[in-house]
Amino acid sequence: MIKSLLLIAILVTPSGIVFGQGAPVPPWADSALTKTGFWRGYDYTSRLNPEVAYGDLDGDGLWDVAFGIVDKGGRRHGVVIVNQIDRSVHILGAGQPLGNGRNEFVNWGLAELLGYRAGVRVWDWHLSGWFVWNGRTYAWVPDSE
Repeated sequence: MIKSLLLIAILVTPSGIVFGQGAPVPPWADSALTKTGFWRGYDYTSRLNPEVAYGDLDGDGLWDVAFGIVDKGGRRHGVVIVNQIDRSVHILGAGQPLGNGRNEFVNWGLAELLGYRAGVRVWDWHLSGWFVWNGRTYAWVPDSE
């Protein structure tokens, strides 16, 4: 009995970051995106297999969600983050200035920061760094050379 309970506890205990191709959009995130008018100017990088990642990006203990996106006007790539606590929507790249002279990136993922929250890790041949929550917004922090 104890072995069964331990196995169940291990299987249902969430890890810090979860990635999912084609994972369903949580209703709270879809509602926030719709309410802000996000879908008028942006779309997923793929409707069949959207890039989705979950992690605590703002350090509040709740899982936030990040999606790979493109802007409909120029097909520039980026990420949108929806913070679960306040349903705020944050667009990184996809035509929006990044703070490093660029306005898009393709390669990204979530990675642990300081062991208690996650950040958006960006790596491309011309730039690499992090988007981290600074208490108000997601700020670009370049890798040190």
